[in-house]
Amino acid sequence: MLMNLLPWRALFLCFLGGLAGLAQAQTPLDQDLSRFLTWFGGEWNNNEQVWQQKIDAEDPKITAKITAHDHLHYIFSPVVAPKVGENLFYVQQSRGDDLSKVFRQRIYRFTTDSTQGAIRLDIFTLNDEKRFVDAHRTPAMFADLTPADVKPMAGCEVFWRFDAKDQSFNASMPVDRCNFVSTRSGKRIFVNDTLRLTEQDLWINDQAHDDAGLRVFGSPDNIPSRNRKVRYFEGWVWFKLAGPGAAENDKKTSFTAKYLLHSEGQRMTVLYEDGTASPYMLELAVLTYQNTRKPVLKFTLLDRETRKSKTYAWANAQATTIGMNLGWFQAGVAQKSERTHFGF
Repeated sequence: MLMNLLPWRALFLCFLGGLAGLAQAQTPLDQDLSRFLTWFGGEWNNNEQVWQQKIDAEDPKITAKITAHDHLHYIFSPVVAPKVGENLFYVQQSRGDDLSKVFRQRIYRFTTDSTQGAIRLDIFTLNDEKRFVDAHRTPAMFADLTPADVKPMAGCEVFWRFDAKDQSFNASMPVDRCNFVSTRSGKRIFVNDTLRLTEQDLWINDQAHDDAGLRVFGSPDNIPSRNRKVRYFEGWVWFKLAGPGAAENDKKTSFTAKYLLHSEGQRMTVLYEDGTASPYMLELAVLTYQNTRKPVLKFTLLDRETRKSKTYAWANAQATTIGMNLGWFQAGVAQKSERTHFGF
């Protein structure tokens, strides 16, 4: 019996040796690419930056006002489209407070570029964008995607380089190589982006100027959009229909067994069991208060009409569960155990 097992043992050892050989054969740039792809995938949102900028704008003690950033939400979803290449992502950008307001879609392709000593990002537009809205929910749509279905944004390549000391990827575009003629003004527009990626943060500084050197878009203060990778939580909620004044023995209640909220300021209207809107909203957000300088995970009950807080609970920013109990209103959330950074 032992003799019969020896050939299989030898074959298994050869297999392990082959895997070790593959690992040894990986270049540092290949290793950077693996790390990058792991960090990049997910959903990202700049809620805290927008929240803080609003507070600063209303603070009379801050005299040097800056131009506030738009509230943005990014979805970077890995997809498989063999005819277009490997290491592909479907990209969907929307308003940060309303994910249904989609205004940009792209296909990203990542490869290693030994000449540049960097990870190269090639960007493609989709010929039929409307058909692919929310396509991250049905990734099979990309299986038959061909080069004829997309258009490369020639000259707009982005090169990412890993900084081992800072544990970040920093990226830029060759100066003024990414350019196009505006259909509105007829002027040539030059785009120069700089970016920074860590495991939890993505900073994007889109800057563009025309052929006269005048700014077309981008932060006039040269401040990047500071996005954080979201974490999705599954929750439940129970409340008495009569609200905070409900009697202790009031049996008229509503219960929702499951909903999703992400950790970067997503708000949800609390529904009655018949699906109609109640007077309440729930919000989950990681925020840093200036008097403590420590980020917390804040779970808030809001008045839906005024958007003002009725109460809230908080925990450390890395918490995976949080809840509240007001007697008449109870709710809790727990971090998704799988695909934490995706809401689909």
